[in-house]
Amino acid sequence: MKQNLLDTIEKHDTIIIVRHVRPDPDAFGSQKGLAELIQLNTNKTVYVAGEDEPSLSFLATMDNVPEDVWKRALVIICDTANRERIDGKQYEDALATFKVDHHPPIDQYADEEWVDTECSSTSEMVTRWYVDVAKPNGWKMSDAAATLLYAGIVGDTGRFRHPNTTSDTLKAASVLFENNIDLRSCSQIFIRNHSSSSNWKEKY
Repeated sequence: MKQNLLDTIEKHDTIIIVRHVRPDPDAFGSQKGLAELIQLNTNKTVYVAGEDEPSLSFLATMDNVPEDVWKRALVIICDTANRERIDGKQYEDALATFKVDHHPPIDQYADEEWVDTECSSTSEMVTRWYVDVAKPNGWKMSDAAATLLYAGIVGDTGRFRHPNTTSDTLKAASVLFENNIDLRSCSQIFIRNHSSSSNWKEKY
């Protein structure tokens, strides 16, 4: 399914990437990190959609996607196990849908799915997809994409302390460290996580 993701991206000119409600760092990191990769390496029009989360605005803010765009777009849904948790219902109008997630599946809501429950996070999945599929096809990684994906991995592994951290997780992180990751921004995850204003928590 890794190759299917690249093939599906190449077939569509407009791509909208969404994720689950009440987003955490992995939701934002995988969503915006994948968007950065696509924008850097293709001529596609790419949007990220969903409610903004103020405590994670240092990672990304969402786009305002016109209603008519959904009907001619590929929608990629990141880090979301079931349809009830998808942030917004506009994806139902999409030309095609593709799910990328590391949670055990609850229901099938997308035309195509790539689910890997062995990964610590969806951000790790996207990083490994870059290494195994996108990079061999000439794609490059940017500092911005690396920072976002690293933030997602850090968030879902609790700074590599949770038991979902594997050797593959650390290999993915090392790939991202080949770029200039903004570690100062990533450290905000844990400052915000312990703030009373934050509505997401460390999890795995």
